[in-house]
Amino acid sequence: MSATRRFRRPYAVLSDTFSRLGRRSWAFILLLIVPLTYLVLLYAVPVLLLIGRSVLSYDVATQVTGGFTLENYVRFLRDPDYLRVLATTLRIGVIVTILDLVIGYPVAYLLARTSGLRKQVLTAIIVSPILVSIVIRTFSWAIVLRGSGPLSQLLMAIGLIQHPLRLLYTETAVIIALTHVYLPFMIIPLSTVIESIDPTLELAASSLGANAIRRFYEVILPLSLPGITAGCMLVLTMAVSGYVTPAMLSGNRFLVMPTLVAQQMQVLINWSFGSAIAVVLIVVVLAIVGLFSAMTDSAAKYRRRVA
Repeated sequence: MSATRRFRRPYAVLSDTFSRLGRRSWAFILLLIVPLTYLVLLYAVPVLLLIGRSVLSYDVATQVTGGFTLENYVRFLRDPDYLRVLATTLRIGVIVTILDLVIGYPVAYLLARTSGLRKQVLTAIIVSPILVSIVIRTFSWAIVLRGSGPLSQLLMAIGLIQHPLRLLYTETAVIIALTHVYLPFMIIPLSTVIESIDPTLELAASSLGANAIRRFYEVILPLSLPGITAGCMLVLTMAVSGYVTPAMLSGNRFLVMPTLVAQQMQVLINWSFGSAIAVVLIVVVLAIVGLFSAMTDSAAKYRRRVA
């Protein structure tokens, strides 16, 4: 018996077995066991432990954990300084999302309307920053934005400024770096949706007398709303929960929610209050995701109606 025939027998048995399982209505549960177990053990359980710790009292002086209390949440919501940190985090996230949308949309449109080698090269350029560690990218921005960095030297050399820029360790530096870090996550979903839009719709609008601006606002923009909402959801949720870039570029001159959580847990060793702050951030992120999910559903219905 040849090796090929010996291989085909067990393969045929396995194929027949999987075919019979595939016809069972409960077969899909078998496919979900591994990913569900992974999610429960590595995500759900730690989050539940975090929530449980957030409702326990804690004495920092004696490092003794007490009983159930909501004082950690009350403390956060009553303190204007902590609320200011939350507002700063959301403001940075919104600004980064808007900048990524404005910068990424033309790139996404170009990527969606190109093909062949040009598209491959452009895709590689867009995706390549993701392959570099976020720590390295943040260090690079720290070098670029410092007073003696290449950006200040270039602007002074061409006469646009007389003194070095003071961007490093400011909110502006964090926004610039986060915009660069999360730009690919805006471009990729946008280009995927724009690519699915039939180019003949633009030709039809052009034949009816619509100029480029009107074609964009009345054809491309409405049909690309699902990509816009998906990209904004990704960028905003990652921007408000990012830790490395704000921690490295803020210089401890201002705080965002992730750095506040790290400060409470690593410096002050107040795990209960730090857990409560983390839960507040999780709730805010989930609210953002829910809002964008609703917007995505509305955009999809609008797209079907227009199409």
